[in-house]
Amino acid sequence: MCPNKIADYMFENEALFKQALTHKSAEVYPHYERLEFLGDRILNLCVAELLYGAYPKDQEGVLSKRHAALVRTETLAKVAVELGLDKHIVMSTGEEGTGGRSKPSILADVVEATIAAIYLDGGYQAASQFIQNYWEKRITEGELRDPKSHLQEYLQAEKEPLPTYAVLAEEGQDHSIMFTIEVNTTLGKATGTGPSKQAASQTAAKELLKKLNQLSE
Repeated sequence: MCPNKIADYMFENEALFKQALTHKSAEVYPHYERLEFLGDRILNLCVAELLYGAYPKDQEGVLSKRHAALVRTETLAKVAVELGLDKHIVMSTGEEGTGGRSKPSILADVVEATIAAIYLDGGYQAASQFIQNYWEKRITEGELRDPKSHLQEYLQAEKEPLPTYAVLAEEGQDHSIMFTIEVNTTLGKATGTGPSKQAASQTAAKELLKKLNQLSE
């Protein structure tokens, strides 16, 4: 990756892009946390604009669900990998050793920080265009509901009881715990792992939906 270029955007201020890729564990200041704060707000606005234009007949509640799916951690992490940002995050040896480059939360933070860096370097239009390039296709992909919501809606449609989730295991140190959670329904059960209970629950629901042929590979 070029030190001052990401996708089709060329930074005038190379330091902003470097900051966006710097995790606090590197003990280098400035790191990406302030940029992440700003990027989160810019992303939320731009995605709301895209949805407002793409779905003129949807009411607020439906738009909110679509929006939540497009700005959730898992979606941002996919964008980070697609851009190759995971390979260029500056972090401590310890953080990298615990899988920091593949942690969805870190990947999501870096994407938000990068959006803010583009905004500060090139203005709102540049940030908006960047977001449009990587989110517009996701709006039409169809997988806008998160797996837990999808599973709940499927069970309700089948007139089955709602799913239950149980923690089966917590492994690792405090800074790198991996959770294993089981989702149980009258139609079957599945397990999932992740760096948080929410992430593990989503993975479990996704695996069960695959078993029920409700989610493609």
